Amino acid sequence: MKIKIMTLVVAGLFPLMANASNFAAYGSAGTNGFGLGASTSINNNLGARLGFNTFKISTTQQDANGNYGVDLKLMTVSGLADYYPWAGKFRATAGAVYNGNKATITAQPTGAGSYVFNGVTYTSSDVGAFSGEMTFNSVAPYLGIGWGNPAAQDKQWGMTMDIGVLFQGSPKVKNTVACGAAVVTAGGCAGLQSNVSAGAAQLETDLKNFKYMPVVNVGISYRF
Repeated sequence: MKIKIMTLVVAGLFPLMANASNFAAYGSAGTNGFGLGASTSINNNLGARLGFNTFKISTTQQDANGNYGVDLKLMTVSGLADYYPWAGKFRATAGAVYNGNKATITAQPTGAGSYVFNGVTYTSSDVGAFSGEMTFNSVAPYLGIGWGNPAAQDKQWGMTMDIGVLFQGSPKVKNTVACGAAVVTAGGCAGLQSNVSAGAAQLETDLKNFKYMPVVNVGISYRF
């Protein structure tokens, strides 16, 4: 249902952009990664934008408990409507965003390391491998303000800025564990998996206030 809503929003913007006489492209960088987009001016007070933003970073580290890999992926596709109340550069923006932002962690225990899931301590021989993933609502509303009208007729090159909030919903955490030989032999695999699931539920509760993502972008535009 959410994907259908986003599809309808983007599909609704395409005719507006196709019928408009002014068209611009822009590039940006900010809290939701690096972006490319297209902008059009429908009239002096209304504009529409389609944008794509992405960023990815991966890191690995090792400590006494094992090896860890962390991946952060930002990926959004936005359909936005801009309102210029004074037919100038200042704008108010609303729209819908396909939200593919997520973070994943993988862990491979080694040596005499230990892990705590739901208050229960497990050794490296109990845990074969562990992975976790944090995601958000796939479609999220966006509200914000900004400066700059990329498709305005007064000049070809321009600067743009956006400040707003992506209402992405509370994080959803999914943890997966592979039982090690020791816990399997002791018949405790089901208990380990249950504690890992309980730990994911608790983490969702702890992170519930991260349902709002601040968005700050600056960019450069070119009108064709």
